[in-house]
Amino acid sequence: MDLFDWFNTISIDEIHQLVADGREEDLHLDFKLVNDPDLKNRDDRRNFAKAVSGFANSDGGLIVWGVDCRKNDDDIDCARDAPGIDSLQKFYSRLMEFTASAANPSVSGVEHRSLPDSNGADHGFAVTYVPASDGGPHMAKLGEDRYYKRSGASFLKMEHFEIADMFGRRPHPKLTLNYKKFGPSRFGATPSGPKFRFKFHLILENHGRGSARAPYLAFRSRDPLAWDAFGVDGNRHHGLPRLPSSDDFYRFGGSGDVFLNPGAALAVTAVTAEIEAAKPAAAAAIEYEIGAADLPLEKGTLVIPDSEL
Repeated sequence: MDLFDWFNTISIDEIHQLVADGREEDLHLDFKLVNDPDLKNRDDRRNFAKAVSGFANSDGGLIVWGVDCRKNDDDIDCARDAPGIDSLQKFYSRLMEFTASAANPSVSGVEHRSLPDSNGADHGFAVTYVPASDGGPHMAKLGEDRYYKRSGASFLKMEHFEIADMFGRRPHPKLTLNYKKFGPSRFGATPSGPKFRFKFHLILENHGRGSARAPYLAFRSRDPLAWDAFGVDGNRHHGLPRLPSSDDFYRFGGSGDVFLNPGAALAVTAVTAEIEAAKPAAAAAIEYEIGAADLPLEKGTLVIPDSEL
């Protein structure tokens, strides 16, 4: 699930679960308390402006409003409490009002959601989606007047050379990992019943505005998934050349003359799963690293739900 999909589907129950799990802030996720739903509080306005600037100048992100984030015993910022927001609809309206003036130039594509409590009171949470921007750098306004970037779990002031570099930057790619399912097909039998084989192509997709040069994928899968040496076509052909590896990751990468253009998708390789009909499988996870030339390496987990197995 990409960031915008998460923004559209996140629920109050999920927010409470993030708190229960002690979810850490990261490159794409920030928690904020609200002091004044009318956004008259200077800290609230500055927090909003810094987040819009920092996420837009980096890789985009979500702000979950109404959650208290504090350092845990390991000195890591994580969600600790969820007091929510009083006068939620006023706060939502004020977010909408301040969005255009939160950064200069304004960031296109910023969206907000209000999530009222189930009891019908004007109380709940809000979520803000800030996309990565190719139109920057964006200066945080609303009394801040500085440029920010997102680094780890923090918004940091940008250095002069970073700002100068962004003024001349080109549109950049945005790679994600997806899958396509094939099967099931009958694959033998066990004393308890038939056995079926599923095949999944691992697909790199470019959702950015720039081309990805020398795309790269590394992954390792967990049982019941296993790498399929026969590739995407059954004849040992893969979408990118396989690279040497000194660990349990399978690695694939293209040379500098290989490009994944905006809106394009590339089936890199495949994994398979053999499932006994009498023993339905649980969801399966694939740990991955994806990247390209001049792009930071991005790590994540692709989950294939049990309904697909």
